[in-house]
Amino acid sequence: MGSFDRRGVVRSALVVLALLPERGAGAAVTRRRLAALASAGVASLPLRTRATPAPAPSAAPARARVTQRAFVDVRIIESYTMSEVLENAALRGRLTLGLYGDDAPKQTTRFVQLLTGRRAGRPAEADSFPSLASASFERRRPPELLLSGPVPGVRELRLPESLGGGQQYEWNAQIVPLAPVFESVRLRHDRRGLLTHRIADGGTVFGITLAPAPQLDRDWAVFGEVLEGAEPLGLLAEIEALPFLTGEAAPDSATGRVGAAVYAAQRSAFMALTQAIGDTRADERVGRLLRRVEIVSTGLLPS
Repeated sequence: MGSFDRRGVVRSALVVLALLPERGAGAAVTRRRLAALASAGVASLPLRTRATPAPAPSAAPARARVTQRAFVDVRIIESYTMSEVLENAALRGRLTLGLYGDDAPKQTTRFVQLLTGRRAGRPAEADSFPSLASASFERRRPPELLLSGPVPGVRELRLPESLGGGQQYEWNAQIVPLAPVFESVRLRHDRRGLLTHRIADGGTVFGITLAPAPQLDRDWAVFGEVLEGAEPLGLLAEIEALPFLTGEAAPDSATGRVGAAVYAAQRSAFMALTQAIGDTRADERVGRLLRRVEIVSTGLLPS
């Protein structure tokens, strides 16, 4: 039996003594015993204590396990002419990615296909699948999301109602399985650097969160994270700092300052470039980056 503080026991005896009723045989006997204990100052009663269990620590938020590692090599082109890229004005970097194969197995499988440009179990010479190595990062949804563009050459086909409707995707003159990926994913957009995709959209577009974005939880699904390159001074920050179309006039446009002229010149040059390469989706230009951010290489890394 553990030892007890003598003074504490005496003090407890005096408290109980004060609370007992003054009359009654049982009370009288108890009062005499407690008084003797208090006056003797000894802690010899066979006390039994029950330890109060400490409250269990609250469970930490569930974090997904990285099952595969991958990379995306990027080239940010700061300066170019209509005919050539000025390499000495280009910044190169790598995003190292972690994929959540346990929590988002279907989307992880799709993303691996896009990273490698082939489907598992098919010989390379017999397979044809779009590769993100020919895509780019094109848009920002400030403040929470950076979006890739579609892989060039992938064409969405709307089936007529007589054939059941719906959508299919064509690439290299053949139909490729790029339908929307529907699966239940419990993960939340609770931090920067998460890989995500819009649940109802098929195709090859994906996003990277730039900040916590709970507003995406309903329509988007997380399937991975940026392991390296999302640091405050990393590649993701370099892309995030690039100018983009806001769809609004420059703040000093009314004063005719130099800033307004620069904004107008950048906007005009960007519009001319997108028209030159056949991009006619004017309604989607808001948020477009005013620098070319090309994905030049992708693939898997050893686990």
